[in-house]
Amino acid sequence: MADPAWRFDRRTIGGLLLAWIGALVFSHLLRQGLTPPRLNLGYLATVAESVALLLLVGALLAFEPVRAWLRGVPRPHLTIIAAFFFVAIVGQLTRTSPRTFPFPSWTMYGRPDTPTHLQFYRYHGVDRAGNKVEVDPAELFTFVNVAEIASRVRIFARPLGSTREAAREEARGKIRDWLLAVGGAYNLEHPDAPLTSLEFVGYNWEFRGGTPASEVPPESLLRVDLPEGAAR
Repeated sequence: MADPAWRFDRRTIGGLLLAWIGALVFSHLLRQGLTPPRLNLGYLATVAESVALLLLVGALLAFEPVRAWLRGVPRPHLTIIAAFFFVAIVGQLTRTSPRTFPFPSWTMYGRPDTPTHLQFYRYHGVDRAGNKVEVDPAELFTFVNVAEIASRVRIFARPLGSTREAAREEARGKIRDWLLAVGGAYNLEHPDAPLTSLEFVGYNWEFRGGTPASEVPPESLLRVDLPEGAAR
C-alpha cells in the first residue's frame, strides 16, 4: 500500500504552533512595543491572516514530496530556511515596513499611493543676536543625499500623528536628537553667530485644492534649546 500523500505528525504541528505564537508576539512588539493588544478590527485581521499563513505552511509541510525533500537537506540549512520564513512572516504581520525591511508586508506594494496633500518640513533657528535663520540640513551634511535626509525625517515625523502616546513620545525623542545634531553642525560652521534654538516646523499642503504653497500655514512640531557649548 502506497504511503499517503499528506501526513500530519505531532512534532510538526507543535513546532508550527510555537512558531505561530512567536510570530504574533514579535510582530506585536515591533508595532506597539509592550502595550497590550487591543481587540479591534485591525488586530483581529492580523490574527486571521496569521492563521491563514499557519494553515498554508502546515499544508505545505504535510505534503509528502515536500517532506521527502526536506529530509535530504542538511540540518544547518534547514535552520536557515526556517529562520528566513519566520522573519518573512513576522514582517508580513507587522505591516511597518521601515522596521522590518528587507522583509516588508505585501501591503507595501498592494496599496495604491494617491495622495491629496504633501507634507514637508522646515527648520527655523534663532541665533544669539535674536535673528531668525532658515537652516537646511542638506547644506550641513553634504555627504548624505538630500532625498535620503528627507525620507528619514518623514519616517521620524510620521508617528507624531499616532493615537498612541508611546509612539508620539518616541518620535519626539528622535526628532529632538536630530535637531540637536543639526543645530550642533550649524554652530560649528557659524561660530560667530551660533543658534540658541531650533524649531521643527511642518507643512500640510492640499495641493489638489488649488491653495498656493506660500499660503500653507506652518505647524510647530518641536523646538529645542541648543547648549551653550554647541559651537565649540
